[in-house]
Amino acid sequence: MRSKRVKEAFATLDVHEQAWRFMNWQSRLVHPHPRQVNVARGFDDLKNVQEKLPEIVALLGKIERGEDLAAHLSNGCKQGYCLRPAGHKHGPDFDLLLNEWGIHHLHLNAARSKDLLYAIFGRRVAFVLAVAPHGAWTSRRLIEVAVSSWPDQKLFVPFPFSVAEDCAEDEHIRLRKAGVATLSTVNERIWFPGVTCGLTTALVSVRVSKEAGQLVRFMHYARDNPELIVTELMKDAALKGISWPTRPIINLHWIQGPDRYCFSFVEESCRATVLIETALLKHH
Repeated sequence: MRSKRVKEAFATLDVHEQAWRFMNWQSRLVHPHPRQVNVARGFDDLKNVQEKLPEIVALLGKIERGEDLAAHLSNGCKQGYCLRPAGHKHGPDFDLLLNEWGIHHLHLNAARSKDLLYAIFGRRVAFVLAVAPHGAWTSRRLIEVAVSSWPDQKLFVPFPFSVAEDCAEDEHIRLRKAGVATLSTVNERIWFPGVTCGLTTALVSVRVSKEAGQLVRFMHYARDNPELIVTELMKDAALKGISWPTRPIINLHWIQGPDRYCFSFVEESCRATVLIETALLKHH
């Protein structure tokens, strides 16, 4: 947050909204750790891939080695929260392609190339879908590639019911910006995003919203049952051979973990920890 005004506005939000806005921001980042890189069927033979092959190979190497990809991400990733005019939901602090379908877009080089690499990142694996210019935000081709290349990974899942009509892509963009979840028709089947579980009216993914809710529940639990948190922290201190302080100071911390975000209760003096990890983080 770059300004005092933005920080003050963020401080007025209730704790649940602060949580999901923070988690929404973190979900836009790609946690730097090695991943197995899987490219879509026929990816290497595509003309636009052949034309940009050196840059693509270099970027895929960074992903495989677990290097920091911040320079390849949208400039909007620098804004975890921003102010917007009354009545406007969408802003640079939301990536709606990611929030609805779970698909990141990365510039091929740090010079902000026009061509983007579209990929889905799991904990240990990356699924590379396509190389395409800006504007492929609602392209059904991304879904088609995902389900045909990795039918068993549940990146998208078939919807068990039929719908009257699939909306056009320009209408999909309008609905997405309004926070209206839509289903997509590919190969005469209806598909639902398996990574994010869809989009909420707040413009964040259902997954992020559920994770934020689980974090807030942990916080309320700790408030209502402080003795149980203390007991767990004392156990951790004992396992580490650390003396428990006479006047413990316990806080909730965001910590670097094995995914885009992790939280922990921490005793400040001896650094005993109790990790909070939601089940929803464990995708692939």
